[in-house]
Amino acid sequence: MYTIDQFKSQWKSLHHPSMSVDGDVAFFYQLYGRLYRLVGQEARCFDSHRILPFLLYIENTVAVGLDGVYEYRYRCVGDVESSWCDGLGMSAKAGSEVHNLVGKAVTDAKCSALRQWMVESVLSGDFIRLSEMLAWFAREDRILRQVFPDLRYRKAMFMRFVGKRLGSKKMLWADLAFNWRDKHGYSLADTIAKEFRYETSFVDGKEKALLMETAEMLDAIHSERLDTYTVLERKDERTFALRHRDGRVFHDVIFPTPAPQDVPSLYLAAQLVTYNNKTYISGSAVWLDEEDLPVWNGETVWHGILKKEQEAARNIYFTTAFGKRINLYEDLYTVPSDPEEAYYADMGIYFDEPNIFDFLGGRPNGRVIYLGG
Repeated sequence: MYTIDQFKSQWKSLHHPSMSVDGDVAFFYQLYGRLYRLVGQEARCFDSHRILPFLLYIENTVAVGLDGVYEYRYRCVGDVESSWCDGLGMSAKAGSEVHNLVGKAVTDAKCSALRQWMVESVLSGDFIRLSEMLAWFAREDRILRQVFPDLRYRKAMFMRFVGKRLGSKKMLWADLAFNWRDKHGYSLADTIAKEFRYETSFVDGKEKALLMETAEMLDAIHSERLDTYTVLERKDERTFALRHRDGRVFHDVIFPTPAPQDVPSLYLAAQLVTYNNKTYISGSAVWLDEEDLPVWNGETVWHGILKKEQEAARNIYFTTAFGKRINLYEDLYTVPSDPEEAYYADMGIYFDEPNIFDFLGGRPNGRVIYLGG
């Protein structure tokens, strides 16, 4: 078992370098100790290395509940708590103790360093801080990574686009951070905003105001996937007016680094993000020759990638905890056509498997049924 200093070092390494964990590291160390003892006593397959990843899930639940959204929305994720307990060979009684421990942690947490870092990143007005925060979730969050599409095709496209592995990875994470949409059409920023609004019901005063302001700024973000642009005007070394391939004009677009005076052409391919009333190049921009423009037609490129991602998902199946075999395409891309079924599916309640309504006399059929306390 780690000492507090060892734990703090390990815990910090699992977070973004710009995030301070000092605010709640003692709280999570205490929780780590309880889990360590419980696993040591109850697990048939003791593995202490599985505790920290589970703590990250608890931290996420305390801070914003982002993992829980995708855990319920996508069946391929499964029940995280149950899967963790099953992987360690824990009994039903021990699993219940874990569930209670997680619930108590969410209730008892007096602050969240992760939430504070997220809020400060959004409210900073600094696009680099915002993009690094969202990209960190896209890159490091294990639950979120499970519901992304097969990334091989995006990786190949960005590698062909940038030509360097590090640069292509940055472009990939920038794309997922701002442009990926879940099965309901929500971006990562949209979902975080929604969860922050939900959290305002449980706080007041300054914290409530900050969460509302953060949600509003996240809602106002607008992103453009990789596509081609023509330079209309250079205003300074980092600010350009660009015309999108479809004719839309973006004034005062801010580049991440100063562009050379002798730019090789008037054409480039880039991702754009509008945040806090300013528009930025997200990731890298690549200057193109005029003859390259048809090759980087964004509509054509993305249509092909999305089609390949969906076809890849059609070839994969998984089995739920209740033994139902499900096609990954159905899980990642479709929503039940029945509005009531879709509503409860987003809460992790599926009518084609045993669920809570089996104990309440059957489907609600339009009745309002409160499942909370």
